[in-house]
Amino acid sequence: MSLELPQVLIDEMVAHSREDLPNECCGVIGRASDGSLTLWRATNDQASPWRFNIPAQQLLHLYNEIDDVDGDLLVIYHSHVASEARPSPTDLNIARLHKGATEWPYWVLVSLADEPPSVRAWRIDDGEEADTVVASEIDLTISDVDGVRRRLEMIEVNGRPRVQETAL
Repeated sequence: MSLELPQVLIDEMVAHSREDLPNECCGVIGRASDGSLTLWRATNDQASPWRFNIPAQQLLHLYNEIDDVDGDLLVIYHSHVASEARPSPTDLNIARLHKGATEWPYWVLVSLADEPPSVRAWRIDDGEEADTVVASEIDLTISDVDGVRRRLEMIEVNGRPRVQETAL
């Protein structure tokens, strides 16, 4: 099993990881029905070097954008600032929350513990016991196609939080 991503999106994940230091970054890659890919840089509302959380408003925005193109959530990505690019126990607990009727997304982790950063892809699936998950590393291959890159930010409009999407 492998995951193929454009180099431009891998570079974007690494850049996002570096820009959000000292905290973890997070985002998603959606795949439209025509196979095109869009990376959205999300906001880590935990603002933490040990965990991430995408705000509910941004998740709703992302799911709507992906649904509008008859797509699917292909990748959840985030960074580890001082540990290897391997899902942590906290990551595995978060992955359990994404279990549903559709196939789970791939996980891509960027580690800034070393230079150059390490980027690794993972498949997280059901474990042998109820309510457990296991991570299996998969090959991350590079394609030369392009991908769309966007940034999500939370803004306030008339006293209410809103998601603003801008091109990168």
